[in-house]
Amino acid sequence: MPGAMEQAQAALQLVLAMPGAVVVYDARGQVLLANAAAVAMLNLPPEASLSGMSAADVTRGLAARGFFGPGEQEAQVRRMLEIDPASSHRRLLCATDGRWFELAHLPLPDGRRATVTTDITQYRQAEIAAWERLRLADAALRQNPSGIGIYDHERRLVLHNDAYEILLNLPPGSLRIGMSFDEVTDSVVSDMAEDPEGRAGFETRRHLDRGQRLQFLHLRPNGLAVRAISQPLSNGGFLVVLEDVTPLHAAEEEAKRRADLLDAVLAALPHSVCVYGPDSRLRMVNAACRRIFKDDDVAIGDHLLDTLRRREDAGIFMDRRDPEETFRRRFNYGRPPVIRMCADGTVLTGITAPLPDGGHISVISDITALHRAEFEAQRRAGLLQVMMDNMRHGICLFDRDCRVVAVNPLACALTGLSEQEMAPGASLEDLRRLQLERGQFGAGQAGVEVFRWRAQRVAPNLESYTRVTADGRCIEVSTDPTPDGGFVRIYSDVTAERQALAEIERARIAAEEASCAKTRFLATMSHELRTPLNAVIGFSEALVDEVDPQNVEEFARTIMEAGRHLLSLIDEVLAVAQAGAGALQMELRPLYMPTILESALRLMRPAAEAAEVSLSLEPLPNLPRARADERRLRQILLNLIANALKFTPAGGSVTLGASLPQPGVLEITVSDTGIGIAADQLERAFEPFVQLETSHARRYGGSGLGLYLARALAQAMEATLVLDSERGSGTVARLRLKVAEP
Repeated sequence: MPGAMEQAQAALQLVLAMPGAVVVYDARGQVLLANAAAVAMLNLPPEASLSGMSAADVTRGLAARGFFGPGEQEAQVRRMLEIDPASSHRRLLCATDGRWFELAHLPLPDGRRATVTTDITQYRQAEIAAWERLRLADAALRQNPSGIGIYDHERRLVLHNDAYEILLNLPPGSLRIGMSFDEVTDSVVSDMAEDPEGRAGFETRRHLDRGQRLQFLHLRPNGLAVRAISQPLSNGGFLVVLEDVTPLHAAEEEAKRRADLLDAVLAALPHSVCVYGPDSRLRMVNAACRRIFKDDDVAIGDHLLDTLRRREDAGIFMDRRDPEETFRRRFNYGRPPVIRMCADGTVLTGITAPLPDGGHISVISDITALHRAEFEAQRRAGLLQVMMDNMRHGICLFDRDCRVVAVNPLACALTGLSEQEMAPGASLEDLRRLQLERGQFGAGQAGVEVFRWRAQRVAPNLESYTRVTADGRCIEVSTDPTPDGGFVRIYSDVTAERQALAEIERARIAAEEASCAKTRFLATMSHELRTPLNAVIGFSEALVDEVDPQNVEEFARTIMEAGRHLLSLIDEVLAVAQAGAGALQMELRPLYMPTILESALRLMRPAAEAAEVSLSLEPLPNLPRARADERRLRQILLNLIANALKFTPAGGSVTLGASLPQPGVLEITVSDTGIGIAADQLERAFEPFVQLETSHARRYGGSGLGLYLARALAQAMEATLVLDSERGSGTVARLRLKVAEP
């Protein structure tokens, strides 16, 4: 029928044009039809055709592209092919590149079936982002210190956080979603028997119109102040926010108290305080102003310029100044304090500061005694400076605010700072930052750590420490507190002394390390050599008087095995000596790894059977040849497998595997289910003559040279050997070789 044919052709064109990958299989599982999206998904050329390909081949191609996520590809293929083709189902897949797909299996008539794969990455990411935003919003609500309760248009509770229940002073679990506002109020009022005023307030607010913004403050008998804000919502409901404003309420009360206290302080101050408005007319004056200027005529409302003219005309000051110029300078608030000498010998200092309303405040102080004391202090400071400049140590005196009072040139030289930078008044914090920038505390992060450690000690006490400067000098810094709350620092260059002590200490440590190495060697080798020697001597003595040929053969074999064991120990010691002297000879060439691994497995299988431990080789991927010395590589593998067998209890397993963790690197792994090694002992396992179990009754024998020799051989082959292990969780030895050039 022409109409049916046209409809079928249109449907076919629609399938081929779909953005999702569509593949139709016949009853035998071979591709009948695939659109361009399916060809692109397999990373094939656009002109390629999938017709005739089996479902297994298509699935294997998708697995190779990471379509089913991480994992063993053949296992993924098997799982996909086990799906019942007659059933319809969908599943979500996350590819290794992070994309998300929806895979739909659709059964068709006559045993045929179709798969439709749709890229839903952006929808999945949007869904994840939405859930994350919802989680954050919920966390923000729960962590909010303010109590939040939301009621619907029927005045029923639809949402609240824990803080809402706490600030209502209700036991946990009292509030339930769906409770009416009246029920919540009843629960609160029922617990306020000792607060009749609070009960009355809640009863009054029970029936207020919640369609407008309301705010209340409730003071509890225990002093807690809670502010409630009711805010209408667009859906006819309302939001209630409870805030603990106890500190704010207390601060307001404290502010009132301090305002009253400030008025009393101004009245008692010995300094002249005058407050002027924006029009420069006097608004407030204290009693000290009239006392200092002996001016009882000053009155509220006087203009500042008139006051200045009256004082100049009265001859109060020794130096005459133009009142208009003095008036203009009053508004230069950034200038330093003004000091003027009065005719009667009094010394006054004055400062002005702006006020928020456009006026200003003027504070004038009588500093006559301070002026005389400063003159005497300057005279004595000059004498002290002469003494400090001629001392053999660097000295710097700080006041209680950690600011420089006096310093000698030697202290500047030993701190790496200039005399201008350490001038009196310089803060200790600024000096430390300059020293950090110049590397006086050491280079890099070590210098930063020293700086932070010193910065925490804001008020130094009696102490002494040593630091190394940027030029390598060793400076000893001693701090002694002074009676006035300050402190004095003494800097001494002890470079030569510390260098001598360091040389002595290095010699002592080297001697101790040599002694320890000798002791370990003697202890290990005496333990390992004694057993085979005892066997040789004992069976030799027995062999002298033995006449039974069968026993003679057995004794001779035992003597031969003990001798070979002694020879292997001597070979290991010689190999260690060669490794230490850099005399290991290597013949590096490309090696086919599967053959090497299977050979090592065959050699160690009898030992595994004797230890009742399962020894297996993981399925190997397609491996390139590795660059190594065959004999030495085999020796490393045998040592690692023997070590794994030794420390794996009966019934455990040892697995040999290989992979390509990164381009140009082939990694061989030896994994066991043994006793494991503590993290802080991993590197010690590679030291020569070291047994991690050092007791006399240790359960595992050995010379302690296996892992050391394995790493030495690996390094000689330009390879690396590391261990991954935890105590009680088994061990994985990783040998990484370079891939040979093609």
